[in-house]
Amino acid sequence: MTTRRRFLAASAGTILGAGVAPKVGRCDQQVAAGTACALPADHVRGTRNRVGAVAYGYQYSIGLFSYRDRPGQRLDAIQFVEATRRAGGEVAQLFFTMIRDLDEDGLRRLRRRARELDVLLEVHGGGALAKGAQFEDTMRRAAALGVKVVGCSFGMLMRPGKIATLEAWDEHVAKCEARLRELAPLAKSLGIKIGVENHLDFTVEELRDLIRRLDSPHIGIVFDVGNTVGTLDDPIEAADILGPYTIATHYKDFAIEEVARGFRFTMVPLGCGSLRLRAITERLLKHIDPDMGLSIEMMNGQHFEVNWLEDRFWIPYRNKTARQVAATLRHIRGKAINIDEFILQEEVDQLPHKEHLKLEQERMTRCIAYLKGLLRDIQGSSRT
Repeated sequence: MTTRRRFLAASAGTILGAGVAPKVGRCDQQVAAGTACALPADHVRGTRNRVGAVAYGYQYSIGLFSYRDRPGQRLDAIQFVEATRRAGGEVAQLFFTMIRDLDEDGLRRLRRRARELDVLLEVHGGGALAKGAQFEDTMRRAAALGVKVVGCSFGMLMRPGKIATLEAWDEHVAKCEARLRELAPLAKSLGIKIGVENHLDFTVEELRDLIRRLDSPHIGIVFDVGNTVGTLDDPIEAADILGPYTIATHYKDFAIEEVARGFRFTMVPLGCGSLRLRAITERLLKHIDPDMGLSIEMMNGQHFEVNWLEDRFWIPYRNKTARQVAATLRHIRGKAINIDEFILQEEVDQLPHKEHLKLEQERMTRCIAYLKGLLRDIQGSSRT
């Protein structure tokens, strides 16, 4: 396992070696001065999709999830947009708690700052089954920001730990469908689209079929390119199946290890894990609008296990073929993990405050540069 010192030194060296730091430095100065930061020359509207950050990539800096009670100053919504821009991003996907308490003036200031920086705003509203009007409030606030996409989820790692039988799963899906039908008229009136994330819950066919049944121009998919493995789906095939309905993304890379009872997933920077991101992206680009944002989720060292070799795992599933499982195994076995970038959240959490902030900014900068480079390369190859 790499040490923290080696890891941070390697991260900085990679950024400098890639020629990213000078651009970020200029953008840092412009953002600090309160002025707009021009988009880099490689972004020509309509020639490639915008690339940016999901707020989760700054979860420590913002104070999200397990870091919500951490001491010290945190990034607010505007500062997150500015940090994304300094990282080279052109899309900022906010988490709903970041805008939940903003008044009208706060929403106006956030919208104005994003416009000054030419950053496309998206919002992820979290769980859509929550009681009360939390998600509806998020939708209205998102519309006030000029946001066109609001993501949602309906659970995480649902089967078999939370839903143990096929009958219970079918009941859950029915509730999800009913809730989306309830939300669709509001989405239409606000001029936004709801994106359902594949959140280690639906298989790709189940999510596709759900969206087809709803048959609404205001409901699509937030395609998480890595979560597909957790439901034993081939990520490349998933891009073809979900691509036609995709309206936003969570780009990520997992170092996926085979363990006694299944898979262990650990999030690593793009290009350093088991996912064949070029092949996934080539398939996805065939389906999506070039104006759609590609947002990167980089939760440093997040790890969990999917115990698909247990008999109980399969009880709440139907119609999963041996061919699909084989394709998943081929995918993760066909690419080596960069062990120098493999660092668990427990180790990340031992970093001093300033180093933790620095790590999040540096890794997001690298991920954005990687995905932009991948898009340029794919685009260039398609012209030859």
